[in-house]
Amino acid sequence: MKHVQSERGTAPAHFVFFLMGSAGRQEQGIYSDQDHGIVFDGDDTTHQEYFLTLGAEIREGMAVVGYPRCEGKVMASHPRWCHGKTDWKHQIDQWVQEDTWGTLRHLLTFIDARALAGQEELLVDVKNYVFSHIEKNSDLLKRLSENISYLHQGVNAFGQLLPDEKGAFAGSIHIKDVGFFPYVHAMRLLAIKEGLHDSSTLRRIQKTADKYAFVENKEEHFQHLLQLRSDFSKKQQTYEDVHYIPVHELTKRQKQMLKSAVKEGKTLFQRTKKLIESGE
Repeated sequence: MKHVQSERGTAPAHFVFFLMGSAGRQEQGIYSDQDHGIVFDGDDTTHQEYFLTLGAEIREGMAVVGYPRCEGKVMASHPRWCHGKTDWKHQIDQWVQEDTWGTLRHLLTFIDARALAGQEELLVDVKNYVFSHIEKNSDLLKRLSENISYLHQGVNAFGQLLPDEKGAFAGSIHIKDVGFFPYVHAMRLLAIKEGLHDSSTLRRIQKTADKYAFVENKEEHFQHLLQLRSDFSKKQQTYEDVHYIPVHELTKRQKQMLKSAVKEGKTLFQRTKKLIESGE
């Protein structure tokens, strides 16, 4: 921010820089790529160029200290993720109207946004606009649910863990795909349904457990997944292997905790989707 200010002057409007993805949910591993954006107070035609420059400076600075650039360009240096408040709302309207897999995925990504620096109320205002769309259009939440309908299987019918069989990570299980994502996807949908601004999966569980019985006791299992990934963090050297856990190195207790967490996550995911699809 200081570097851009020294070259281009003071920011022309109030703004908020926010994180998305695992950083937005406060669930990063020790290696993570970049997922971030900007909302500024003003319109794109007047101020967007300045904030895109700021986004590019942040992108390059984060790359220098070890955060790879997002291959999908989900970064504040891309016009899709850097708008004035009004233009953000126009883009959300466009995403909803287009109603494609890609535009709905953008919407789901944005819902995990968490303010890191600047005027948080700008982000709150745009999120509230998303929630207003849900209130007016009940089918939109069902469409978002369909967008994340696929679930990786981590345990077979006999209760055995299912690690990768081939490739560089044969014998390891991808804890993000089979463990984290069922919880993340389910709790994001419930957060949208309830209009919750919390982006953390744990906070979403805590705030909905009283209302939805099937959410109760899921916090403990999600915590176990976070702890398990942390236990193996010293063996992880790159962004590619940060979520792989070698099954043969798990203790008996760790295996049991992982199996239970995977099963509970699957149940949570299925119950949430059933609730959303019922329109209740």
